[in-house]
Amino acid sequence: MGEGLVLAVVVLIVLRGMTKGVDVYGAFIQGGKRGMDAAGSLLPALCAMTMLLAVVNASGLSRVLTSLLAPLMRLMNLPEEVAPILLLRPLSGSGSMAALQEIFVQCGVDSRAGRIASVLVSASETIFYTMTVYLGATNIRKLPWVLPVSLASYMVGAAVCGAVIH
Repeated sequence: MGEGLVLAVVVLIVLRGMTKGVDVYGAFIQGGKRGMDAAGSLLPALCAMTMLLAVVNASGLSRVLTSLLAPLMRLMNLPEEVAPILLLRPLSGSGSMAALQEIFVQCGVDSRAGRIASVLVSASETIFYTMTVYLGATNIRKLPWVLPVSLASYMVGAAVCGAVIH
């Protein structure tokens, strides 16, 4: 049923474009090129964050940061393995995805750490990036409470994950 619906939607889009005089194939190729350009521009950042995460892990810095966060992690009932997500998610979407993948490899997808990390990544936002883009686009400069409230809500969400996910 679902495959037939997808086919029907594609056929309707093509027919609509043809009735409007659009070069449907040319538009498709042009859109594909734009998509590849976007993917190509994101790839270096993803590679850099993955490499940075590997360097942090190999150097032992992740263990230091994890041990510094241990009291907070215990207070929020979160496993230590989730500490990199807690640190990276507000800063970098691709970095937090790399950390999530690392948790999956180390602990397993169905482990408590894997489930909590999945919820943290999917239910939170890259706070600093979002603030930069949206507040910069609207030329808003004076919002003193946006960052503290955003970070506080992120930490409350993490604490709720620790309380709810078993």
